[in-house]
Amino acid sequence: MKKINLIVFSSALHDNASVMNSREPLFQALRDMAELNIIYPSTLATRMHGSNGVFSCGDRLQIEFANTEDSRTVCFIATGGTEEMFRQYLDILPRPVILLSDGLHNSLAASFEISTYLDHNHIECCLLNAPLDYNPNYFKTLEQKIFGEIPPIQSDDLSSKNRSPYFDRADRRVLSRKKIGLFGNASSWLISSAVDREYMEKEYDVKFIDIQLDELIDEYKLVAPDEKPVKQVCMKMENLVTEDRDAEELNKAARLYVAFRNLCGRYQLSALTVKCFGILDECRTTACLALALLNDDGIVAGCEGDIPALWTMMYAKEILGKQAFMANPSSSNRAELTIDFAHCTIPLGMVHGYRLPSHFESSTGIGIAGSMPSGRYRIIKFSGNKLDRFYSVEGNVLMNTNVPQRCRTQLRFKFDSEADYNGFFTTSKGNHIILIAL
Repeated sequence: MKKINLIVFSSALHDNASVMNSREPLFQALRDMAELNIIYPSTLATRMHGSNGVFSCGDRLQIEFANTEDSRTVCFIATGGTEEMFRQYLDILPRPVILLSDGLHNSLAASFEISTYLDHNHIECCLLNAPLDYNPNYFKTLEQKIFGEIPPIQSDDLSSKNRSPYFDRADRRVLSRKKIGLFGNASSWLISSAVDREYMEKEYDVKFIDIQLDELIDEYKLVAPDEKPVKQVCMKMENLVTEDRDAEELNKAARLYVAFRNLCGRYQLSALTVKCFGILDECRTTACLALALLNDDGIVAGCEGDIPALWTMMYAKEILGKQAFMANPSSSNRAELTIDFAHCTIPLGMVHGYRLPSHFESSTGIGIAGSMPSGRYRIIKFSGNKLDRFYSVEGNVLMNTNVPQRCRTQLRFKFDSEADYNGFFTTSKGNHIILIAL
């Protein structure tokens, strides 16, 4: 009988019961095609027994990880925030690495970050994504892909086709002397998003300014709940807060916005990104609302400390004159050539309506559930250590979705062709894309 060793990577930030219960249809479909052995990284031994690829688990079960004709090792990236965890176990995985994702809990976005990391390190991998409805027809194809000849993702090279031709002399003058605030380091899961800051500063005459999260937290604590700009935000938005939030949560989010504004003025920042999960414990709120309002103020603001995403947002604003939605790929549907995107913050100028629920992963603070207009949009993303790879494709936003196990602003994007759809999955770009309206 065929066997699948399914290594489940899940972040502690996500509710484990929800993560696992919502995947039972997926697990059952895998059981229908093979003997399923579900493995958690915490049970894996820290050293190899011999050199035959056999590892010992916490329950003393001996597991053969090598891919054979009837046995496959599949890494199920169950949630976002698992990228660094995956990297710790990379050495025990057979090649090509098989990554499986679905449409819940930022699974697909994390898989893109991991596949990009593997590409940058010249490790072949195969990225498989189950559609949100777990369509039975898909699982017939999935079984063939898992147990057939594994087609690796094609590496994204640095040919002239992939180099960005978009920064001419005039563009560089627009960017010249921009100060970019980095509040904390990049989030630990951004394993493929390191940037050569020294090169970027010299090449584009910009300045990266490191600002400790402690300084932001201290500034936040100095902002009084009844300060005029705080009250103005709260009065404007008090009727948009959902039932699970209250006036105090909105007030804290507004205070964080004012703290950011104060520091932007102090450091003369044109753009910023923040390691947003690093402020949750101290501030008891999230940066989602603050970043949305900063973008509306003309200060390009991104989250998770993601410099490539922020650079792409700066390009959108300064060169294209567009506001930008920094989003996670959430699920895909090959038959319909669609992919869903989601994130908990978006410039309010890009939506025609919004509500203010909690932030998805932490269930705290204030997130933004925005309604995006349908129509023509463009996906763009700079990537690579020198941000000299550029991805761009156009399509249509068809609708807004409402999936509980996702970030709050959600939309469905349709590619113009099958080639464009396939290209999205075979181009290394990390776990965030930037969407702009045309």
